[in-house]
Amino acid sequence: MKKLQEKEKKKIELQKRFQSEKEKFLNFFNKKIGVEEIKNNFKFVILILISAIIFVFYLDFVTFKGNFKGEKILYVKMDGSRGSVLKIDNKYLKNQASIKNTKNFEYGTYLIKFDVKRVTMKNNYTTFDGKIIGWKESKLNIFRKYILNIFDDLFLTEDNLYAFSKAAILGEKSEVSKDMKDKFKYTGLAHLIVISGTHISLVIIGIVKLLDMISLAYRPKYIFALVILTFYCALIGFSPGILRAYIMGAMMILARILFEKEESKKSLLISFVVNVVLNPYSIFDISMQLSYMAVIAIIFVYPPIKKFFEKTIFSKIKNEILRNTIDLMFLSFVIQLTSIPLFLYYFQKLPLFSFLLNIIGVPIGTIVIQILFFIMLVNILKITFLNSILVFITKIIFGAFEGFIYAGSKIPLLQIEVSQKFSILFIFIFYLILFILVFKIIPFFSFDKK
Repeated sequence: MKKLQEKEKKKIELQKRFQSEKEKFLNFFNKKIGVEEIKNNFKFVILILISAIIFVFYLDFVTFKGNFKGEKILYVKMDGSRGSVLKIDNKYLKNQASIKNTKNFEYGTYLIKFDVKRVTMKNNYTTFDGKIIGWKESKLNIFRKYILNIFDDLFLTEDNLYAFSKAAILGEKSEVSKDMKDKFKYTGLAHLIVISGTHISLVIIGIVKLLDMISLAYRPKYIFALVILTFYCALIGFSPGILRAYIMGAMMILARILFEKEESKKSLLISFVVNVVLNPYSIFDISMQLSYMAVIAIIFVYPPIKKFFEKTIFSKIKNEILRNTIDLMFLSFVIQLTSIPLFLYYFQKLPLFSFLLNIIGVPIGTIVIQILFFIMLVNILKITFLNSILVFITKIIFGAFEGFIYAGSKIPLLQIEVSQKFSILFIFIFYLILFILVFKIIPFFSFDKK
């Protein structure tokens, strides 16, 4: 009897909700628009137009428009046999560009005086051929080399672990083989071999926990954490994705220092504005788009979906480990779902079940990264007697991680290739449908799940 009463009560509540939404819908189209509302809407449209015009002029101002040939000052990030040209004569390039590392520079950033003899453009990618006349090395390269030498001494004979350690801690991907990259991409774990928000979070958490051990006062602890985070991000380079993670992490730390409420949505918006101001071409960067889409999925898309399933799924799971596992599975699926249009548009690939491997792959990979950070720290502090046991543990866990990725790469249908090319219109329609689903339809049916 009680169940029937509850069912009837829910039915009545649902009918009331439908009626209320129907009235709102009708009122929206029947209401008379006042002068003030027209003014406000007009102001908003004008603001958008002005912002767009300013962006176009700013983009034109910071873009290199001269002749590529001849002596130029290049700002280059060297990584292996080639270096990515970030700026030319302090201006940005429309397309990605690179030069050969003919001087065998170590991983890091350099100001290079380069005599450009030949320019090759293919598939929106530019290659400069010529001669390096002179260079100035970033002072941070000294610290990069020091940390790289730590991994050279400990993991040089372990090919994949050596490559993973350099990529995951310092962002140097020259040692990562194509086969290794492909396996990480196919299994949906590529974000672990590029420095992302996960790595920045680990740095913050690690610093705070270490400072807790020496009982440092609350504010000095977070101030010190901010200083270390800033130095680390400067060390690895402020790429668009890293800058996004840094700003969001720094704002979280500042909120704690000032005893303010943490506003992840505001920090995401601020990081986007700063990224676009510092480098307007970053908005076209694929890694930045994927990075922001993943964070949007976590902050905006996932909470309504989790709330919808809270009563029917999450609240019924009493085991905390199982509940966290299901939570990670749902979150991984939502991130994958939100990124699907970008994968289809840029790579013609449709991720299907790769999100499932994140349930095991992310925790194991995160443990490996944590140990690598700890190894870096103990070697900086000259506590080298711990190296033997730490290297032994790292090899075992990474072996399990590598075996998991290898096995996962053999599973069919984690991703499928799509021959059809997708347009910008498809992306717009997909996100419009997702917006309506997440912010209109799901909340409508979630009212009785509180």
